[in-house]
Amino acid sequence: MLKFHPLKAEELRELQWQSQPLAAYLPAYFDPAEALKREDLLLTVFDGSRPVGMLVMRKEPTNGRPNCAVIETAVLLPEYRRHGLGRMLTALAAGAAAERGIWFLAAQVLDTPEAKGFASAMHFRQTEWYPDYLLLDLSDVEGMRHG
Repeated sequence: MLKFHPLKAEELRELQWQSQPLAAYLPAYFDPAEALKREDLLLTVFDGSRPVGMLVMRKEPTNGRPNCAVIETAVLLPEYRRHGLGRMLTALAAGAAAERGIWFLAAQVLDTPEAKGFASAMHFRQTEWYPDYLLLDLSDVEGMRHG
C-alpha cells in the first residue's frame, strides 16, 4: 500500500537513507538531513516501509516578487512512474504551499520530453518574475486535475 507523507527526522534515521534505492535517483548534492534542518518539505511516497518517491519543496526569497515555493527536486523510482504519483506529489505540495499562504510553485524542468510534458500538463508556465523557473499559479486549479 502506498502512503504519502512528509518525511520526519526520526524516520530518516531509521531508514538508513544511503542504502535506499531512491537515494541513487536524487541529486548527488542532496542531503535529506540538511533539508529537514532548513525546514524544507520532503513529501515522500512509501510502498510499505520503502521510500519510492520524493518531492522536495523549499520557500524562495521573494525579493519583491510574489511569494513562491520551489520544487527543488521530484523523483520516483522507475517502476512507479506513469501512474499519477508525480501529479499527486505536486498536488500535495500545492496544498502545503497554499496552507502557508504561498500561491505559486516554481520548478526548474529537465530538458526532456517527459519532464516538459508533465510540466505543461500541470500548467507550469514561464513568467517574468522567475525567469529561470516555470511557475504554477495555484489559483489555476485546472492544472491540478487529471487530464
